[in-house]
Amino acid sequence: MAEHLRLPDNLPKFLVQQPLSEEVQLIGRFGQIQPILVSRHLAGKSELLVLSNITQYLALCQAGVFQVACRILPAQTAPINAFALRIMHDRQAYSNSLVIQAYLLKEAEALLDQQELLSLLPLMGLKPQQHVLKERKKLIQLDSSVQQALHNKVLNNKCVPLLLRLPPAEQQQIVHLVTHYRLGGSKQQNLVDMLVELYLREGSTSKTLLTQWQRDVEPPRNNLPQEAQSLLSYLLARCNPHLVRAEERFCEQVQRLQAPEQISITHTPAFEDEGVTVHINYANWPALQAHWQQLLQLVTEDQGAAGNRESGSVK
Repeated sequence: MAEHLRLPDNLPKFLVQQPLSEEVQLIGRFGQIQPILVSRHLAGKSELLVLSNITQYLALCQAGVFQVACRILPAQTAPINAFALRIMHDRQAYSNSLVIQAYLLKEAEALLDQQELLSLLPLMGLKPQQHVLKERKKLIQLDSSVQQALHNKVLNNKCVPLLLRLPPAEQQQIVHLVTHYRLGGSKQQNLVDMLVELYLREGSTSKTLLTQWQRDVEPPRNNLPQEAQSLLSYLLARCNPHLVRAEERFCEQVQRLQAPEQISITHTPAFEDEGVTVHINYANWPALQAHWQQLLQLVTEDQGAAGNRESGSVK
């Protein structure tokens, strides 16, 4: 008698509905690569509950494969062993996806004690510490759009603590901006940092800030990198207006010096002090040596001068 497979009820919709074109192509070339871990006693009559290898199972369905090889978990398996087997049976998924980790731990929480929960973390490449367990379980509170972005590696894991401070609608909007402008790395982190700061400090939503940006700045059109940079500059000015004013004053001072191309002048990060750095580019080593004594003399005079003035260094 044929037995039907069904997925766990607590899976997020995006995980079930995601297109799996690469996995389907692999199945077309090599067939089913690994048995699906299932349980009979956790499902209904004539049903087997899929416990692990969920992505492979979904890809098999999308590929039109309706007869699959399964490995049935014995009914007498202890809960801690069952969860450990699920992780080991699909270790790559449980090591790579914070979201899949979170849903497994949420399910395990109802059946295991705290020490047993902690013992599962190393199997997923995590440290067996309380704060790690707490952080993973919090992911369930995120809007599904954020969970999907995390699962698909669109959103940096470092953004999670900030996004947890926002309502779902605001989380959705920020994920939309990150996706729309294809932001990653420091630009993504800066965008999230500033949007969260302005929401918590002023109550300004992302949609309100976007409207004000488009009204006040008239950003470039049909060029996503330039649009993104314009938005980041606008948010920086809203978050730190004093830095923007300091940058403008600094640029005016540098412009008045009319320095040649081979000389550049920079300020300290975030204008943390009044220091400036002068960079002088020489064509070659002999050219530098020819002026070295003069440069040393300038530095010596600068160090010996008294008073309250800007400090300088020469490179």
